[in-house]
Amino acid sequence: MAEMKNICGKIPVELHEKVRAEIEEKETSTQIFIRQVIEEHFNRLEGKGEESMEKRTLAVQVTEELFQRVKWAVTKEGIKQKDFIIRIIEKAVEEVEAKWKELEQLEENAETDRLEEAKETAEDVYEEGITEEETETVEAAEEETDAEISEDAEEEEIPESEEETEEIA
Repeated sequence: MAEMKNICGKIPVELHEKVRAEIEEKETSTQIFIRQVIEEHFNRLEGKGEESMEKRTLAVQVTEELFQRVKWAVTKEGIKQKDFIIRIIEKAVEEVEAKWKELEQLEENAETDRLEEAKETAEDVYEEGITEEETETVEAAEEETDAEISEDAEEEEIPESEEETEEIA
């Protein structure tokens, strides 16, 4: 545990009465209360306390029973009610955000899978269509080439023996 030192000073009676009332309400000690006040002060100065963003008020009504339970928990935790409630809300919101992000990710993955399947199907259909067309085109080109070769062969006589080759030369 850290070394401890005393701090004391005189404060106006009205402020002292407010402090005593707060200590009694929180069911804490003067030592804990003063330490919290001083820590909160320095946290604010260092920017660690409340963030410097715009603030909004969120108010709800609760049953007396729940209010007393919250009050008890705040006292046991030794923090301000506001900080306790904010901590609870942040935790709950983070859980909901995580759940919905996971669901959205699953939906995105499913959509991506559907798009990939559709693309593959389209490619298969396209390739089948091209294959039939290409086959017909290749066959037609081969027939044309065969026909040209036949025509060229008829126009030009190819010597069949060595004697004919010598005569041409």
